[in-house]
Amino acid sequence: MKKIDKLIIQAFFGPFILTFAVVVFILLTVQMMNYVDQIFGKNLSYFDLGVLVMHFAIFQTPIAFPLSVMLASLMTFGNLGEHFELTAIKSAGISLVRAMRPIFIIVVFITIIAFFSNNYLVPNSALKAYSLLYDIRQKKPALDIEPGLFYGGIENYKIKVDKKLSDGKTLLGIIIYDHTEKSGNKEVTIADSGKMYTILNDQYLKFELFKGAHYTEEKGKPKRGRIYDYQQVGPFTRTFFEKSEIIFDLSSFAMSRTDEGLFASNRLMRNFNELSSDLDSLSDDILLAEGELYRVPGRYFAYSSAKNEIKVPEHIQELQKTEDSIKRVEAKHYEESKEEIIDKMNEKEIEDTLSVKINASSQKPSQRVKTALAKSQTITANPVQNKNNKKVEAKKTDTPVSSAKNTGKKQQPPKKNAKKNQQPPKKNQSTAIKKTNKKPQAKKKVLTNEEIINLIEEKYENKAQRSRILKSALATTRQAKSKLTVQNSRIDQLNKDYFEFDIQWHKMLATAIACLSMFLIGAPLGAIIKRGGLGFPVLVSILFFIIYYVISIGGEKYAKSGILPVYQGVWAANFILFPIGLFFLRQARNDARLFEMDYYKVAFSNFVIRVKKKAG
Repeated sequence: MKKIDKLIIQAFFGPFILTFAVVVFILLTVQMMNYVDQIFGKNLSYFDLGVLVMHFAIFQTPIAFPLSVMLASLMTFGNLGEHFELTAIKSAGISLVRAMRPIFIIVVFITIIAFFSNNYLVPNSALKAYSLLYDIRQKKPALDIEPGLFYGGIENYKIKVDKKLSDGKTLLGIIIYDHTEKSGNKEVTIADSGKMYTILNDQYLKFELFKGAHYTEEKGKPKRGRIYDYQQVGPFTRTFFEKSEIIFDLSSFAMSRTDEGLFASNRLMRNFNELSSDLDSLSDDILLAEGELYRVPGRYFAYSSAKNEIKVPEHIQELQKTEDSIKRVEAKHYEESKEEIIDKMNEKEIEDTLSVKINASSQKPSQRVKTALAKSQTITANPVQNKNNKKVEAKKTDTPVSSAKNTGKKQQPPKKNAKKNQQPPKKNQSTAIKKTNKKPQAKKKVLTNEEIINLIEEKYENKAQRSRILKSALATTRQAKSKLTVQNSRIDQLNKDYFEFDIQWHKMLATAIACLSMFLIGAPLGAIIKRGGLGFPVLVSILFFIIYYVISIGGEKYAKSGILPVYQGVWAANFILFPIGLFFLRQARNDARLFEMDYYKVAFSNFVIRVKKKAG
C-alpha cells in the first residue's frame, strides 16, 4: 500500500466513525422519543433499559450506514482540498479517481458489512427490541402513592394517605380498603400514622400502622320470607390496635417476558431467506384465493348462464388446469392400484387409504403433484408379489365347494345320461355375436334461455311458490355476494402482505447499495467544495439525505398501493442519485467551481455581454 493510500484511508476512518456514532445517536433519540411515555415510570432496571437501547441502536444502522458514508467522504475530501493536499496530489500526477480508489474499496467492504448486518443483526435486534418493548408496555407502573388520592395499583386494595413526609416512608392519615371478598367496602383499616417500605429485594411492601382500628362487616345469611327473600345483617366487628403490620405481595409489578416466537412472523424480524420463503407462500395463497373467487358463481348459480360470461384470467386458468390434471392423475392412479389394494388389504385398510386420498386433495397443487408421482413410482418399482415372488394375476374361479361336505366320500363317476345334458362348446365369441342394427338416437333439442324461462313460468304459476322461489334466489344471491366480499377482502389483505414483505426484501439490498451511491455524491462534492469540518459539509449531506429519504418513502408508498412495481419504488432513490453522483464526479475531475460565487458572477456577466452584443 502506498503512502498516499494510507493518508487518505486515515483521513476517512476518523470522520466515518464519528459521523456513524452521531447519526445512530440522532436516529436512536428520534426512535426512543416515540416510546418515552411507555418506558419511563415503570421502574425498569438499568440492564433492561440498556438492552433496549442497544437493540434499537442496531435497528437504526440500515439508515446510518449510507448517511455516514456520504458525510465522511465529503468531509475527507473537503479537508484534503481545504489544506491543499488534494492539489498536491493532483500536481504529483495522480488523478482524482485514483485518489478516491482506496476509499471506494473500503466503501465496498462497508456495503457488504451493511448487507450482512441487514440480513442477520437487524432482524434479530428488531425481534429482541420489540418483544422487550411489549413486555415493558404490559408492566405495571412503579409503586407511587400520592397524598390525597386513592391508589389502586395493588390488586384488591385501595390505599389513601393524607400526608407523606419528605423521607418517603412516613405516612399520616392512612385508610386501606380490602376488596378481596368482592363484596364492597366491608373491611376497612384506619390508622393515624405509619411507615411504608419494601422488603426481601422489593418483592413485598410492608405497612407498619400505629394507633388505628380495623372494621369488618361480615356477610349475613340469606333468609326466606313470606313475600320475598332477604339477607340478614351480619355481625359488625371493630378492633383497635396500637401497632399493626400489613404485607402486600408485589409480584404483579415484576416484568414477565413473553415468548419471542410470537413476534417472529413479522417482516421486520425476518432475514433474506425467510422473506423469500414467505413470498413464495403468499404467492401460492393469492393464487388459491383468486381461483376460489372465480369458482363462487358456478357453485351458487348452477343453472345460470352468467357464470359462462365471466372471463377468467390466464394464470387462474392455468391453475385450474393444473388442479384438474392432478385430479385426473390421482383418479387414474387409484383405478390402476384398486385391484392390487383389494388383494393385499382388508376393508378397513381400504377405507383408511381412501380417506388419505381424499385428504390429499386439500394439499397445494405442487405438493399434490409430488405425492401422486411418488405413489406411482413406488407401485411401479414394487409390484404386489405372492409368497413365491411371482406376480399375482386376477383369475375368474368357480364357486368353491366346501371341504367339509366332501370329507369321507368317494368321487362317483359321471352317469351316462349326463352326456345328453352336456352342451356343445361355444363358438368363437366374434362369430357368436349377432349383428344388431341400432337406430341412431335423435339429438336432444337445446333450449334457449327464453324457452327455459317460459317453461318455468308455465310450471310455476302459483304466486306463493313464485314468492318462495324468489326468496330462495335472493338468499342465494346474498350468500354469493357475502362470499365474494369476504374473498375479495382476503385477497386484498394477502396482496398487501405480499407487497410489504417484498418491499422489506428489496430494502435489505437497496439500503446496502445506497452506500455506493452516497459515496459517489460525497467524495466529488468534497473535492468541489474544498471545505472540511462539521459546517457546510453537514448541511450538504443533510440536504441530499433528505432527498434520498423522501424518494424512498414515496417509492415505498406507491409500491404498497400497487401503483409502481416494488423494485421501482424501493430502488428509485438509488436510480436517481447514482447519475447525480456520476455528474458530480465528472465536474470534480474538470475542477468545476459549482459552489463558488465568482463562478456564477463570471457566468452571469458573460451572459449579459452576449445579450448586449445581440441587441446591438
